[in-house]
Amino acid sequence: MAASSSRGKHNSHSHYRKTSSSSISSSSSLTNSQPLRSSSPLTNSQPLRPSLSTTMSLYGGSSNGISSRSVITSRNESDLGYSGGFGNNIPLEEELIGDNVETSGSADSISVTVRFRPMNDREYDRGDDISWYWDGDKIVRNEYNPATAYAFDRVFGDDASTQEVYEVAARPVIKAAMEGVNGTVFAYGVTSSGKTHTMHGDQNCPGIIPLAIKDVFSMIQDTPGREFLLRVSYLEIYNEVINDLLDPTGQNLRIREDAQGTYVEGIKEEVVLSPGHALSFIAAGEEHRHVGSNNFNLFSSRSHTIFTLMVESSAHGDEYDGVIFSQLNLIDLAGSESSKTETIGLRRKEGSYINKSLLTLGTVIGKLSEGKSVHVPYRDSKLTRLLQSSLSGHGHVSLICTVTPASSSMEETHNTLKFASRAKHVEIFASRNKIIDEKSLIKKYQKEISSLKQELDQLKRGMLAGVNQEELMTLKQKVLF
Repeated sequence: MAASSSRGKHNSHSHYRKTSSSSISSSSSLTNSQPLRSSSPLTNSQPLRPSLSTTMSLYGGSSNGISSRSVITSRNESDLGYSGGFGNNIPLEEELIGDNVETSGSADSISVTVRFRPMNDREYDRGDDISWYWDGDKIVRNEYNPATAYAFDRVFGDDASTQEVYEVAARPVIKAAMEGVNGTVFAYGVTSSGKTHTMHGDQNCPGIIPLAIKDVFSMIQDTPGREFLLRVSYLEIYNEVINDLLDPTGQNLRIREDAQGTYVEGIKEEVVLSPGHALSFIAAGEEHRHVGSNNFNLFSSRSHTIFTLMVESSAHGDEYDGVIFSQLNLIDLAGSESSKTETIGLRRKEGSYINKSLLTLGTVIGKLSEGKSVHVPYRDSKLTRLLQSSLSGHGHVSLICTVTPASSSMEETHNTLKFASRAKHVEIFASRNKIIDEKSLIKKYQKEISSLKQELDQLKRGMLAGVNQEELMTLKQKVLF
């Protein structure tokens, strides 16, 4: 995220406009509006889930310690939220857009939140004004036409901390993933709107990803009756090529599909035993991620990244009730770019691929929001192909849209809001996962450890003949490690 301005100008929309959100419910005379309804609880949100590589570790929530084994396996564009080309002005007619849709049965919708970043020095220096502002904690309004408003599950002003955003937009998804429900959290917005700051943060202000990792291990410690197996992977999609960020030799990897969904062939998996251990893999992966400068951001992300945490858990001993499995995807999308970015050569090529994949994502969201049996073009980009399982409604999905209030980005922000509004109409049917013992890694390791312990007991009792002290020590090491 671009550096926040130190100036005191417009720190809050209330400094320049105080529009009462109550006017929305009474605006029955608006010609092109639909009534706003209260947002569905964030706990009903659903996350995106691409099948990716992961790291694995057997982690006991009790005080008995940790045991681990590692494995390495080889409508139109503006309506869809596309911000690559802008030609539509903010409509002059009064417009009110609801934040939720009625869903049948037990269906939920994607959780959608919007986060404003402060205006930066560059925007102040060129004389930008406020074009969009938050009206309360659920509504975004246009400054030049306040009747144009969008409502979401939650709207965060520029003074909100990432911890606040995490508690509302991500923590319910993380908690559900620890209980066996697939989840995806991702940030969407134009370049320099604050996506990477929101997802990764820094040492002084950790982002969604480090906060989630810390929370996962806290939840494990608070669940002493279960054993957990954690695996992680980290990849990027750069110019429609999938690269393994944990293995520099893993380039141009292929997407495969099986009965459980899509996955990346040959992606490296790593064991994680602590928050610091997991964060070290992310730091190593970031060293290989493609970044570059443009006239909006000195370190602009030039690729989409997907950090995946796979969780298996089972109860101890006599309480064993099968293995619960889930996949949590934490995604930092590259920002869409407009012609204002003024890129040439490689940067223009990268921007073209980024915009194409985000356009496809917008198209997929648009098709899904229609709720009809129509062809959904998941295969038109690597990003949507990996997100197919998540977007098709098989887990919780939380979308965090990052925006700038600056007038120079008014159209880009509007397109982001339209994309977010469409995402609210996508139905999901999240359910808890269970896997059979034969396919469970945690069950496999539990059986292997049990067998080794029995063998060690036999050795101690002298029931096996011809075993020397060196063999006994080797067997002890197998059991312990």
